[in-house]
Amino acid sequence: MTEQSVAWAELHDRIEREVGVILFTVLAFTRGGSRMERIYSSHPVEYPVGGWKDVATEVSPEWIAISRDSASTFLAATPADLRSIFADSALIESLGVGSILNVPLQRADGTNWGTVNMCGAEGTYTPERVALAERLIDELAPPAPSTTDSEGASS
Repeated sequence: MTEQSVAWAELHDRIEREVGVILFTVLAFTRGGSRMERIYSSHPVEYPVGGWKDVATEVSPEWIAISRDSASTFLAATPADLRSIFADSALIESLGVGSILNVPLQRADGTNWGTVNMCGAEGTYTPERVALAERLIDELAPPAPSTTDSEGASS
């Protein structure tokens, strides 16, 4: 297991214990930000490391504007919200997920290189839990991978 994998697993464990999560993944923006590649997953069968999503076709422009292009945390609080954002919402919901919290991962210059994605039951991500998740990610997330493409994420 790599040092980064260990760090993500430790963050996952803390989020699971202190915030609550069913599915926990980390996505890195690659290919100039046109693709999101999975670098950590709590569910490697359904969401394997190395899997990817095409930004143009598999997520809504609203999610991209928040999660890739700003420093804002994204919350889809209900199953209906999930369906309007993610092309794979049926698979997400089949795991018992009813809400998603996505926290951007930033480089020192303030640009985003990826997101930490926490999926829980509907109602899991209260304002207090969102703040706790953001704090834990800020404290425990490893830095951007050293091997980078034009967007600063893993190649």
